[in-house]
Amino acid sequence: MAARPAAAAIVRRTVLRGASRSGRALPAAALAAIAVADLSGMSDAEVERIWLPLTIWLMAGAVLLPPSTRRVWLTAQAPTALAVNHLVVTAW
Repeated sequence: MAARPAAAAIVRRTVLRGASRSGRALPAAALAAIAVADLSGMSDAEVERIWLPLTIWLMAGAVLLPPSTRRVWLTAQAPTALAVNHLVVTAW
């Protein structure tokens, strides 16, 4: 949840759009590492601890977003994080 909603737009741009190869390399590597961690079972019980270092590299893909929407996507992160923090009951 730490990477949403900007991550959704970044993943879409990384995977579906024809961005330059150099611009897609870092977020694509982060996506691959997250997929490997998930498929290998490495992140079964500790998803946030395993994925948080990788989401930083995923957010570097914000450069792929149109300049007029970058700030909007990244600003949307704060209310999403606060909503999840206040509405989802966690055991930690």
